[in-house]
Amino acid sequence: MRALRGALLVALILAFATGCGTGGPAEGGDANQGRKLFQTTGQCGSCHTMKDAGSSGQIGPNLDEAFQRSREEGFEQSAIKNVVLDQIRFPTTGSGMPADLVEGDDAVDVAAYVAKCAGADPNNEQDRLACQNLVTKPGGEGLYSSLGCQGCHSIDGSASSGPTFKGLFNSMVELTNGQKVKADEAYLLDSILDPDKQIVKGYQPGVMTSAVPKDSVPQDQAQELVDYIKTLR
Repeated sequence: MRALRGALLVALILAFATGCGTGGPAEGGDANQGRKLFQTTGQCGSCHTMKDAGSSGQIGPNLDEAFQRSREEGFEQSAIKNVVLDQIRFPTTGSGMPADLVEGDDAVDVAAYVAKCAGADPNNEQDRLACQNLVTKPGGEGLYSSLGCQGCHSIDGSASSGPTFKGLFNSMVELTNGQKVKADEAYLLDSILDPDKQIVKGYQPGVMTSAVPKDSVPQDQAQELVDYIKTLR
């Protein structure tokens, strides 16, 4: 996995060196909307670490590391935006990232957001204010996006690779060992802090821990996420 991330970073560097442009220039883009898409529809945060988005995905390259050097070397945001848009349209072969996770204006918005905030220097007043002015969802709802939960758990009852969060709180769930337990607050909290502790029947262990390892979510954030799940009736 480390080798794959390294190969992807090299691909981004080569894209700069060759001028990229494989899919045409990224004109315009709403970075504020892009942040929302990064955290929800595009599910980018479930695979990529990006400090401003609050995401810690380990499957794809760390976007802060990928673009920090480019920013330090004076690359314009427009150049970074073109690279990101090309990666969305034509992901690096073997990366496991499907093409066109977001399309059209949505893809441009995500590219604009990453170009503005990936690798931003928190000690640089201009960088800090530029990203600080983008709106984020508070509390558990924001964590649902930034932790990548939306990649596996729907909030509308639709099927996914993990149980839906809609109506989950206080429902009865059957585990892989045949035991039936109540999805109360303690159960939900344990499932976030130690994802493989109790696997629901029909799902596989190791899926959630590949993105959210045991004890990687702080206790207070886990509680905020539980409080959010409790509202999804």
